[in-house]
Parts: sequence; structure tokens; C-alpha cells
Amino acid sequence: MLNEKQMRNTPTKRSPRIEVRKPQWSFSELVGQKPRSDFGRMMFGAMSLVFPEGERFFIRSVKYFAAQINDKSLAADVKNFIGQEAQHGKLHETFNKAVLGHEYDIEPFLKWYKTNMFDFVEARATELLGEKLALSVTAAAEHFTATWAAHGLSSGYLEQHIKNQDLLDFMQWHAAEEIEHKHVAFDVLQEIDDSYLLRVAGMLFCAVLLPFVISAAFVSLAAQALQPRSGQASNLDIFAFFRDGVAEGRNGSIFTSFVPAIIEYLKPGFHPSDHDDYAVAQKVVEGIERRMAQVA
Repeated sequence: MLNEKQMRNTPTKRSPRIEVRKPQWSFSELVGQKPRSDFGRMMFGAMSLVFPEGERFFIRSVKYFAAQINDKSLAADVKNFIGQEAQHGKLHETFNKAVLGHEYDIEPFLKWYKTNMFDFVEARATELLGEKLALSVTAAAEHFTATWAAHGLSSGYLEQHIKNQDLLDFMQWHAAEEIEHKHVAFDVLQEIDDSYLLRVAGMLFCAVLLPFVISAAFVSLAAQALQPRSGQASNLDIFAFFRDGVAEGRNGSIFTSFVPAIIEYLKPGFHPSDHDDYAVAQKVVEGIERRMAQVA
């Protein structure tokens, strides 16, 4: 029903390069530092907490269908997609433990997140609705991350809010690779089942669950920041906290693109390569690689 390949008017394009890079940031110089507003740090921290288990879910959902892919080029992209996502999860775990773990107790949220979202929701949903739904959710989630990545690289948002070079390189590296492999889960879904309704179902799941888990992570960090420590009052300025939240929204926060991304994805015949931002990603990666080579 509603065959997507028949609805697509323009030929699809794939990234000319999906390379598995293995940077070695330790983030030790960030421990205890507060380089930006409390709101901004907690929002970034919340997203970072969500990434590792999310990346493992993406890998599982795509890998499940890897043997069924007949397109050799796409099969090679899947292999590199898995490699890139594994590195993303690894580096975010390093950041979470070294930086967030220094200031917050992150284990309760991480346990809740894995137990409820994956051990329960993922398991029950795939049991009832099949593995195709998990793949469809991954394709939708990859659209969000690619949209946010393109915004972060092209708008100057990351440079404006992140002053530490290693942290900026880390975020730009992640963003560039999200753009490089943004077509992979989508094209696997199209190869397995190109039903428009299946693709929409994945977006509906993702549009509800993604903001929910990020909000839960954010609340877990904010609640700890509000708790008095060692008999002292919290040093979190609640008025400045909300003021900074409003300011980030006005200044082009990545979350302002959330609803437009949903609307775009629901367009019949949509493909991630409708936005050709691969050259932007490549330029950013080349700059990071030059800086890494200079300190090697």
C-alpha cells in the first residue's frame, strides 16, 4: 500500500563517504568546568545520556535485516553505519562518565532508561508489531539527528555555545557522521518494505518517545542541581535557568526544527538526500582531522 518508490519523483543520492573514524577524546579537561549556561549544559547532557543506548538500538534494528540487503553498495554502507554508531555510543559514554558523572549521579536514569525503553517497550513493540517497526523508528530518529546535525553545522549554533575545542570537535564530528550516514536506515527500510504507512508509524513512535526520554534525562539532571549539597543551598539560579532556556529557543536551538522535521518526513516520496549537505559535513571533518593530526 502506498509504494514509496513509485511516489518518489527524484533519484536518491547517497553520501560519497561513510568512514569509521576512531577519535580518542578523554574530556578530562572538562571535568568540573561550566563553559555555558546551566540550561544549555543540562540539555546537552540529557541528549548525551540518551545517545549510547539509542545508538545500540539503531545498530540492532538495522543489523537485523543486514542479510536481506541485495544492494552491495547499501550493504557496505550498513557496515560503516554500524561502525560509526558504535563509536558515537562509545565516546558519549566516555563523556557521560567523565564529565556528567563527576557532577551528577547518572546511573539511576540510565538504568530506568534501558529497563523501560528497551527491555520493555522495544521488546513488547517488536514482539507485537515486528522488527520492521524498530527499523522504521530508527529511520525516523536518524532523520531527527541528521536535521539537528545540519542545523548545528550550518547555523554557527555549536561554535556559539561551545568554547572548548575538544568538545566542539566531538559534537561536530558526531554531527558530520550523522549527515554521512543519514540515508542508511531509511534505505534499508525501503529495501525491506517501502510502505509509506510503515514509515509514518515509525515517525509517530519516535516523535513521542524521543522528546519524552530527553525530557526525562533533563529532569533527572535538573532535580539533582536543585538539591542542596553538604547542608548548603543549591547554587542553581532558577530564574537565570529559565531565562537561558527561553533565550536558547529564540537563538535557534536545534529543537526549533523538531516539528518542521516531522512535517518534512511525512511528505510522500521523501528521502533524506533531498537535503544535499554532504559537502558541509566533509569540510567539517577535514578540519577536525587536521587538528587531530597536529597533536598526534
